[in-house]
Amino acid sequence: MKRAAIFLAAWVVASGVYAAVDFSALASNEQALLAPAKNLWLQLDAPAQQELRANAREWMSRSPADREALRARLREWDNLPVAVRAERRSAFAAWRRLNEAERAQLRRLATEYAALAPDQQQLLQTRFEQLAFDAQRNWQLGPTLGAQMASLAPMFAFVPESERASVFTLLRQLDASARADLVLLAPRLDNAGRERLRRQLQAAAPEARGELIRRQMD
Repeated sequence: MKRAAIFLAAWVVASGVYAAVDFSALASNEQALLAPAKNLWLQLDAPAQQELRANAREWMSRSPADREALRARLREWDNLPVAVRAERRSAFAAWRRLNEAERAQLRRLATEYAALAPDQQQLLQTRFEQLAFDAQRNWQLGPTLGAQMASLAPMFAFVPESERASVFTLLRQLDASARADLVLLAPRLDNAGRERLRRQLQAAAPEARGELIRRQMD
């Protein structure tokens, strides 16, 4: 049961604004399932508490067969090499950052891929594996931004690793028109110009970034 609770804690459940709850106020079955988190409970904010509680309720709603199947999947996960687990965590984190339209598009593509003959699937897999590492990683940004990163790469090639997540958030927040302008603009600038524009975009309010890019285009 402790293993199940830890696994459930890693699941992602949509959360809103909630009030923190004392552990002793939880229902007895929730307390039993979330016992591994008891000593840390007061350190968790309200959304984190609610997430764990939602996970616990979801677990309790499952049939014994479903629970055993989930435990089997957890054992399979534990047996995977560390590098494989890290790669899958990265892919899952990338999936969470996509909007619902992008997820729907990828689901359609996955269905089309599954319908291909094995030799066609292998051909696509081989082509992807032959891409440079950065190009492979760009496609984790989704079908829209991933396709545009080849043009945007010169502008963001030397972004410190600690800033990459915030830069990709910035790009996602741009409307389609502003991002298309940036795709055209980035290759035209020299290194100093690209660095200056990137810093300006990072410093600007989200609603002002599109106009900033348009002024640069002019």
